[in-house]
Amino acid sequence: MMKPLGLGYQKIGICPNFYMLYNLENVEMTECMTCGHSRYKPRTGRGKILVAYKKLKYFPITSRLQRLFMSLRTTEHMTWHQSHDAVDEVIVHPSNGKAWKHFNSVHPYFSAESRNVRLGLCTDGFNPFGLFAAPYSYWPVILTVYNLPSGMCMRPEFMFLSMVILGPSSPVQNIDVCLRPLIDELVQLWSSRALTYDISRK
Repeated sequence: MMKPLGLGYQKIGICPNFYMLYNLENVEMTECMTCGHSRYKPRTGRGKILVAYKKLKYFPITSRLQRLFMSLRTTEHMTWHQSHDAVDEVIVHPSNGKAWKHFNSVHPYFSAESRNVRLGLCTDGFNPFGLFAAPYSYWPVILTVYNLPSGMCMRPEFMFLSMVILGPSSPVQNIDVCLRPLIDELVQLWSSRALTYDISRK
């Protein structure tokens, strides 16, 4: 139902020990290059399809960011971070912080266009079945759009789920392997950009 809206997701095979993704140049591989763990579970009968031990669900971010500029309800707020009045020595939004100002000075070409999108990333793991059930790890990775006012950017509809890392074990130190599809897309957006129609300015 969501695919026609540009809000589908991709299933990407991943090593159960979180050492590598079966993606891009590794999409045809059947075992992990680091630990040697098989990608697929043993077949239980003839003609059965291959079933991966673990899959990562990735929700591409570009089309969802573009949709923020396609609605009059949201596109007028996408430049708020540059036009709001800052209060001295009070941080009510990341745009009031020193890190934001430092980024603007290092990347003046990017900061000159107020509609360029600024993002924050957060993740944390939890057991969805509670403390008394079998251990299981669930790691949602969420992107926050910091162009929006402080009262909007933390609302659920503007916090974009970019991927779900499922258990039973947690990625711990190898979470960077899981984040690769998101990082690749963000690098592509940074280098190639994505031209988008702004309905408020036509």
